[in-house]
Amino acid sequence: MKKIYILFFMIFTNNAFCQNFDDLLYTANKVDCSDISYNASLYFVKYMTENKIDSAKNLLNYWEIKCGMLEPILRAKILLALKENNFNDSILGNNVLYYIFNYQSRMNMIQKEIYYEYDTYKQYYGFVPPAQEFDTYTCNLATDLKEIYDSESVEHLLAEFYSDGSDSIFLKLQQNKYEGTVLYSKYSEALNSALNRKEWHIAFFTGTWIPTGNLNSLGVHPELGLLMGFKYKKYSYDVTMSFKFINAPNKYYVKRKNSEPQLTKHFMGGNIGIDIGRDIYARKKHEIQLIAGAAFDGFEVIKEDKDKDIKSLNVNSYNFNIGFGYRYYINDWYIGLRAKYNFVDYTLGNVVDFTGNPITINIVIGGLSDIFRNSRLESLKYKVR
Repeated sequence: MKKIYILFFMIFTNNAFCQNFDDLLYTANKVDCSDISYNASLYFVKYMTENKIDSAKNLLNYWEIKCGMLEPILRAKILLALKENNFNDSILGNNVLYYIFNYQSRMNMIQKEIYYEYDTYKQYYGFVPPAQEFDTYTCNLATDLKEIYDSESVEHLLAEFYSDGSDSIFLKLQQNKYEGTVLYSKYSEALNSALNRKEWHIAFFTGTWIPTGNLNSLGVHPELGLLMGFKYKKYSYDVTMSFKFINAPNKYYVKRKNSEPQLTKHFMGGNIGIDIGRDIYARKKHEIQLIAGAAFDGFEVIKEDKDKDIKSLNVNSYNFNIGFGYRYYINDWYIGLRAKYNFVDYTLGNVVDFTGNPITINIVIGGLSDIFRNSRLESLKYKVR
């Protein structure tokens, strides 16, 4: 029986609070969050300045019940908890980053005095006009509160943020000292979500094609090429196209089917294939990849001459390759180096009889791009890949 009386008392008390606030905050019979929020923001300041903490708490609960969570409500709850020295992570909720961005937008609007934005996006800003009593009070309160907390604490970090709305909150959340807090966890989730997005990739490279073994007869040749594909998390997937050129330094024998061997110095080669790279080291602007690929490879040994009725003659082979790549990033562009060992067999068509596996060394200039990823990382103030 006693429990029933207690339950009845709690329901009655809650209804009484709600009824009081209904009378206090409504300006019309219709429930309107615009009116509720505007008036609630003023009464919150009134209760806090009069040190009526319980009334301020009840007001915030009522405000949230009627309008749902809004940025001004969360801000007030955080600062009230900091003032009472009983802040805990559960206050922040799952959408804390959204409300942090929201507050930054409000502060940016105030600093630039572009108040027409509020008229267009009143609901986004919680129906609380910018740069008025509520903003002034919470800003001053946060400024006072940050002085009483240790500079390494999440409480100080939040008070500092609400005192000026600066981007430093994101720079500091990149430090491990906040690990284990909800704020750090939500920031890391957002950061990893952006970092792990697929990025489109394009690169140009130039270098040398260096034969080994009997293949030395062909000499070293310059190489030009293109890479196109994408990077996802630690992996790169690219279609690669290249060609090598300049005649061989010495004549070498080639053979057509059913004909005698003949000497030539002509050399013009190409390669088209697929490369897969895996990051094995990535720190700040530096990245090292293990690269493996498969391609169709070949080169022309006799050039076509229609006037002399001479058909072109080509040497073709598979190409399996493995190597390493290094990239140094400058924003989303990079300059790098690739070195690969290529397994080929140019004797397959019986055009030439020398064997060997070439080494390719290339300088690479490329870039990665994803508009959403870049925009998100910029908003999170993350400048390291």
